[in-house]
Amino acid sequence: MFSEKSYLTLFDDSGESAGVWISPELWEQAKDQLQPILAEICGETAAPWPVIPEPMEDWEALKQYWDLPYPLSLDVDCGHCGAHSDDWQADTPRLFRLKAANFGGLTTFECQTCQARILKKHFKDGLQCETIPFKG
Repeated sequence: MFSEKSYLTLFDDSGESAGVWISPELWEQAKDQLQPILAEICGETAAPWPVIPEPMEDWEALKQYWDLPYPLSLDVDCGHCGAHSDDWQADTPRLFRLKAANFGGLTTFECQTCQARILKKHFKDGLQCETIPFKG
């Protein structure tokens, strides 16, 4: 079992070092120090890939025009790794990132632990949740 601040050295079939995997929690703690070093070593002037902002305007619009007969839930559960948040917006660091929200009642989140997608489908008669594991 790994702690939430773990890392692993990865090896190929011949026993040669192939890389290092670090947990999302450890990356969140160390990324500000590591990204400039990695960018310099790799000859890049920025992070290897940009972090796309969460579509908070879409979330706020969904909240503003919510008209279903039950409250909009803020809890998110990952059916793949078991991560849970009672209020995804209040977590620091975020356990789940908003990927999409629309007037049709579909909200999509990405689990920051295992990268699974969590779909919350809000229907007139209730909520349906689905987890889609990450397939790197």
